[in-house]
Amino acid sequence: MRRFLKRKKNIFDVRVLRKNDISLLILDERWNSLFNNIEKTHEIEKCEERLRQLLKDEARLREEQRRNSVIKKKCMKKIVELTEAVYEDHDEKAANEMECCQKEILRINKRAEEIEEELEKIPDLIKETNLQLLDYMVNKVYFRIRAARKRVEELDVLIEKTREQLKQYIDEREMLAQDDTDVYSYFHDLLGREELERLDREYFKDYRVPKTGAGKGE
Repeated sequence: MRRFLKRKKNIFDVRVLRKNDISLLILDERWNSLFNNIEKTHEIEKCEERLRQLLKDEARLREEQRRNSVIKKKCMKKIVELTEAVYEDHDEKAANEMECCQKEILRINKRAEEIEEELEKIPDLIKETNLQLLDYMVNKVYFRIRAARKRVEELDVLIEKTREQLKQYIDEREMLAQDDTDVYSYFHDLLGREELERLDREYFKDYRVPKTGAGKGE
């Protein structure tokens, strides 16, 4: 794990991140929202599952720790209650029961040490796995960002070309429309409306010409 992080040190300084309180990514809403438009890689999914398992392990161990503490208190209370019967009345049944409680306490004490050792390791494992997950995601995101920026540059060029072409189309349209208006207006004044309408019917049987200058001279 550390070898992988060291190999990717050009992306971010892991030594600095280890000192910082990096939030647990799988519990961060903003982290999860990143995947609305980004597909998770196998490595990312594996890291996330590892983190979830570590959190489950931690919760399970703490629950076991709590249960054992309750059992131990009951055993100690029972031993106190059995003391008189065992040492004064020499009750064999009470002695056997006390022995069982003592063995249970020894078992719980041994298990408590094991649990503490496991619980001490988990925070570091979570932190390292969390950093590895961040590293995988940074690689994924930056490749995507780089590709997106390249595409944005391409689109900027296309947009600029399209804008220039559109401007040319608009200029050409305005020029043609103005020419049409000027010519139509002139012939309206020269020939009159009736003759102009006759010519319209003759030359534009299948096309309605916008009579932008038809009002002139009437």
